[in-house]
Amino acid sequence: MIDDDARRQEPDTMSAVPDDTMQDNAALRDELSGMRRLHALQVSLAAQADARIALQEITALACAFARTDCGCVQLVSAHNSEMELRVYRGHDERSAFVQQLLKDGFQATCDTVRRERRQLVIEDIETFTPLKGTPDYEAALCSGIRAAQFTPLFNRAGGLLGLLGTQFTVPYRPAEHELRLLELLAWTAADYIERHRAELALRTSESRLAALSAASSEVHYRMSADWDEMHQLTAGERAADAMATSRSWIMDYIPAEDQALVRSRIGAGIRARSAIVFEHRVRRADGSIAWMATKAVPALDADGRITEWFGAGADVTARKQAEEHLRESEARLTYVLDQVPIGIGLFDTQGRFTYRNPQLREQLAERVPSRESLQEQPRAGVDQQGQAVAIQEFPCARALRGEDTTVPVDFVDPRDTQRWLRITAVALREEDRVTGGVAVVQDVTVQRQVQTEVGALAERNRDILESISDAFYGVDAQGRFTYINQKAELLWGRARDQLLGNLLWEQFPDSIGSLPYQAHVRAAQTRQVVRLEALSPALGYWVDTSIYPTNDGGMSVYFRDISDKKRADARLRASEERFRTALTIETVGATYFDMGGRLTDANDTFLKMSGYSRADVEAGTLSWQALTPPEARDLCERAFEELRTKGSATPYERQYLCKDGTRRWALFASKRLPDGTGFEFVLDITDRKLTEAALREVQDRNAFLLTLSDALRPLPDPAAIQGEAARVLGEHLNAGRAYYVEVDARAQQYVVERDWHQPDETSHARRFALTDWPMPWLLDAQTWVVRDAATDPALPDDQRAAYLDNQIAALIVVPLIKGGRLVATFVVNQRSARNWNAAEIRLAEETAERTWAALERARAQGALLESEERYRVILESALDYAIFTTDTRGHIQTWPPGAEAVFGWTAEEAVGQHIAMTFVAEDRLTGVPQREIEQAHYTGGAPNVRWHQCKDGRHVFIEGATRPLRNGSAEPLCYLKIGQDVTRRRQWEDRQQVLLAELQHRTRNLMGVVRVVFNRTQRSSKTIAELALIYNDRLDALARVQGLLSRLNEGDRILFDELIRVELSAMGAIDAQGQGDRVTLDGPAGVRLRSSTVQTFALALHELATNANKYGALAQAGGQLRVRWHLLGTAKGIRLRIEWSETGVHMPAPGEAAQGSGYGRELIERALPYQLQAETTYVLGPDGVRCTIELPVSESMRLESDDS
Repeated sequence: MIDDDARRQEPDTMSAVPDDTMQDNAALRDELSGMRRLHALQVSLAAQADARIALQEITALACAFARTDCGCVQLVSAHNSEMELRVYRGHDERSAFVQQLLKDGFQATCDTVRRERRQLVIEDIETFTPLKGTPDYEAALCSGIRAAQFTPLFNRAGGLLGLLGTQFTVPYRPAEHELRLLELLAWTAADYIERHRAELALRTSESRLAALSAASSEVHYRMSADWDEMHQLTAGERAADAMATSRSWIMDYIPAEDQALVRSRIGAGIRARSAIVFEHRVRRADGSIAWMATKAVPALDADGRITEWFGAGADVTARKQAEEHLRESEARLTYVLDQVPIGIGLFDTQGRFTYRNPQLREQLAERVPSRESLQEQPRAGVDQQGQAVAIQEFPCARALRGEDTTVPVDFVDPRDTQRWLRITAVALREEDRVTGGVAVVQDVTVQRQVQTEVGALAERNRDILESISDAFYGVDAQGRFTYINQKAELLWGRARDQLLGNLLWEQFPDSIGSLPYQAHVRAAQTRQVVRLEALSPALGYWVDTSIYPTNDGGMSVYFRDISDKKRADARLRASEERFRTALTIETVGATYFDMGGRLTDANDTFLKMSGYSRADVEAGTLSWQALTPPEARDLCERAFEELRTKGSATPYERQYLCKDGTRRWALFASKRLPDGTGFEFVLDITDRKLTEAALREVQDRNAFLLTLSDALRPLPDPAAIQGEAARVLGEHLNAGRAYYVEVDARAQQYVVERDWHQPDETSHARRFALTDWPMPWLLDAQTWVVRDAATDPALPDDQRAAYLDNQIAALIVVPLIKGGRLVATFVVNQRSARNWNAAEIRLAEETAERTWAALERARAQGALLESEERYRVILESALDYAIFTTDTRGHIQTWPPGAEAVFGWTAEEAVGQHIAMTFVAEDRLTGVPQREIEQAHYTGGAPNVRWHQCKDGRHVFIEGATRPLRNGSAEPLCYLKIGQDVTRRRQWEDRQQVLLAELQHRTRNLMGVVRVVFNRTQRSSKTIAELALIYNDRLDALARVQGLLSRLNEGDRILFDELIRVELSAMGAIDAQGQGDRVTLDGPAGVRLRSSTVQTFALALHELATNANKYGALAQAGGQLRVRWHLLGTAKGIRLRIEWSETGVHMPAPGEAAQGSGYGRELIERALPYQLQAETTYVLGPDGVRCTIELPVSESMRLESDDS
């Protein structure tokens, strides 16, 4: 390993050299030294035959180049991607690295290099992402390897031969010149490996050739360049057979009649300087003649001239004799097979037909479909399920592989894309060897056309799901019903509203595990169309199901009742089985007859077909004339005439009579035998004829229904729908009249809004009384069919007369019973008798049902449009209501004008946003919006009575609720939010609550004040009269304060200047304008007092004013009262200071008792500081009272003071 300490110090050493040139020179010297060592290795490898020693030398030089002790070489096998030879150096054999190298060859690293096709340098394995989690990564780290490099070994064709790797115990990256040397070493190693493998292959080939020559039973020889001399003739290891040079070999070994052929082939080979291959006869030593297959190959010199020939000959006499016998046998078989009315051929192992009967020659080319050349446009094959069949799985290809199978494959003819052939094949063997096969070809164009046209009809009917006769439903990616058409409702017997939104398999649990269930799972997993015919557990009968995956992860499913089809298919399969069996003359009817038409013999199959016994045939009483219906006898006679004159009759189809009198269809093909008797194949085709007739009826019916759907779809008017449906059906049936009749139960009338009629017929578009056409038989929901009104025995006489009077001789009346009552009928009639067939009756019934459905749809759409218009008008008018919808996650879907008027956001701004934007921040943080949706989901509704936030930041109070909107399913489609803006009402209610609380508070305070005033007044009063007078006076003061308080609005406060003026006005000291001769008021206006302090403070002012009025400045002639106030900013906040000053008052002499009760002073000095946190002084001066009061004011004064 590289010295870790030296490597860690290397950056410091290099950084100490200021000149980069020294580093470049050192790298150049190392690179030149490495080139010399590489050249020496190349010289050594040129003579080295042992690959392991060579790889060890290469590994040692790689370690020297990378300055490490550890390295390895891995080689990729020439036959697969596995490692075949591993050489390692410097690693402990027991280490995880070596064990992984020997076990897996570091496959993950090899895959990385193969993918990136360049040198892989891993500076730190721990951080190298591509290898993380691989066995290589774990093995390296366990062995203490932290860095590595792997250089790929590529051959000249660009294929990966192996890896040359070196490893390091610390994170490290080799220098660039070291990496270049490693790449050169990798090229040298790749050249050696490629040369060594080529030498091994050559030696192996030479050994195999020698062994082959010794073990071969063929004759081997060498010839001169001009074939004049045979140099050597050997036969395997028999030395006695070896012969010397011969110049007369042609005369000795080749019969005279073949000598010209041999010389001609030799001359052609010499001129072309190419191999000579041909078969000829030779003369054996005993004189007998044998056949030999000869092949000779020229040996060429450097100039391309022939130096000699090497040849081999094989005895093919037995094969030639077998071929002659086979030709004789084939001639006999050909005569019989030429008579079969289906294609039969024999083919060899190369897929070439060795025999084709006339039918097969018309159907296929010279080769079987799996071996057709590109110029012949190879055929595309499909199995009976319509799935493409790979060319190697074609019947003839499988037969050539020795697989015995009768599974047919259908092919489209590349020359005629409208023609389909069905092919089966079996292998022909000689002992255990496949020698070819037999192919049977049947023209199935009609059957394929049936399948193609049915598929086309299904595509065209896709857009009329509600009108098609097939049932249809759609499910989403979770398997929930998203759509169910009317036919599916009818078949299941369940309303679509009960199913939509629910899981398919929860609604039909009995189907889980069934074939339809497995088909759904397969379609969901593969995202491929799945078609299935199976017994439905939900319905109890056979259904044809087509499952189409959709782009949104769901599926669209068509299904229909195919009970009748399964029975028809069973008959068809039985017919086809008879047809296939007929190829071996076991199930195809075969008869012998004389030229007069009398049957002389028949096989068991024909007897079974016709119902006759062998005794009937042997009695000589059966003839083709007797077995042929009258209408087909001319056709039969023409075929007999053609048989008599030409020896064979063109295959034709006709009916024949069975013993029990029934008729069946058959394909007849006859030929006159050499003895003058006739031989005829009879292939029963009754089922095919029935299928063709059924197909024509289905095609006509689907074409009519498509026309009807296209005509009704765009019509919104019910009357127009009735008229158009009548026209389409009437014209299709070429009837006289057609019309839709609605039953007006309230008016007891039949109503024909519009009808259709021929130009020469009268219209029946009018109203009829129910009593005019009593038809009680319609209530049983059965269609009423009259083919001839004059003779129909089921028609009541009164009805017969009514019909004939209205020129109605034939009619179809289809009743429509809905909810147990007759709601409408569809009528088709004409003036002449008519034998209505079943198809015409079914068309009338289908038209009636589709017309009713179209009318219901049109009326429902009209009602929906009217309802939506009313809804829109209501939403646009309710501007104080926010009515809108959200999806199940809370994102807004609709935003009517009312929501915009309440919240302020426009529809463009709101739609798509989450409803949380309308909630206040506190509710959003606590998850109120999501809890409201969850409550509505689980309980069916959630109240929404709270404050909400508007676009401009305002808060509005909403009263409403959130409710889920469902469509018959458990999961809601969306949520409806209805909320009324009751902000003003809420504000008034809040104010009312505040006022009530204030009233209660003030009442309690007032009662307390009254109680205190009474107690104090009682203690200071001497008589009841004095008590009443003083107490009433003080109550009046309280009443004035309450009067001021009652006039305030919420948030208002009593103003000090107003309070002082009211009190002094009550004393008569000032007038209404606040003026008085003896009173001076000085202070700012608008000082707001605290409501809680006003009563006590007002009493204090009242006591000051009362004393002044009785004893002080207002009572004496010379007295003056001055009241000053102002606001103070203190540490306790904004406070009001009032200075009450009386002058010119004669005061009592010192020692005399003060006038008054003393209540006012006690109130000022004790109550105010205690109750109002006021600071007071009260002084009786020489000329009057001096009082100061300093108390807190309203908080609003503080705010205004701060602003100022």
